[in-house]
Amino acid sequence: MMKSFWLKYKAAITFLGFFLAISAGIALIFNYSGLLSHFDQAWVDNKIKQQGSDGILYFIAVIALSTSISLPRQVAAFAAGYAFGVWQGTLVATFAAALGCSITFYTARFIARPLVIKHFSDKVDIFNKFLQQDTFQKTFIIRLIPAGNNFLLNLCSGVGAIDARKFIFASYLGFFPQMAIFALAGSGIQMMSYWQIGASAVLSVVACLLSYRLYRKYKAELQS
Repeated sequence: MMKSFWLKYKAAITFLGFFLAISAGIALIFNYSGLLSHFDQAWVDNKIKQQGSDGILYFIAVIALSTSISLPRQVAAFAAGYAFGVWQGTLVATFAAALGCSITFYTARFIARPLVIKHFSDKVDIFNKFLQQDTFQKTFIIRLIPAGNNFLLNLCSGVGAIDARKFIFASYLGFFPQMAIFALAGSGIQMMSYWQIGASAVLSVVACLLSYRLYRKYKAELQS
């Protein structure tokens, strides 16, 4: 019975395991690499907190520019959660990350196109073929995944014939779940409640299942 179950769901279980391993890897990188030191408590306390709208605008500008050159958006959400609390931090960090996505996308499309094609022509072809159809749905699902190179995706999508509005808006919505989780962590809550832990686990499983569905659909497209 177990063998038949394994054979039937082997691909899905393997994909889930890979997804969880990547998520764990990201957590370890945050913990040991010092990425958060660039947006540490002192910077937030001195430049952002208690500065009102000026602090919010300054934070958005810094984070938008930083994510546009590959700062992980989870770091931005963590800092925003500490500075503004869970809900406002989620909104501010997500907006800043989407703005950073737009900067990279349009820079590639109107300025850096020859350079991107020279170095990433194969990636441009892959993303272009993949995202031209069902752009909103596919981009949204990709953004749910805590793995992957967002900077490269933004660059290659900007160069390709991808609908900018669908790509950027789907990115904005897809960023929200992860940004909320990391803003929650950054808000200073050391012990998450059981419902919050459960919500995080459910979100990870849902993202994994959606990603696996996308993978199967993409594989079928390549074989057709």
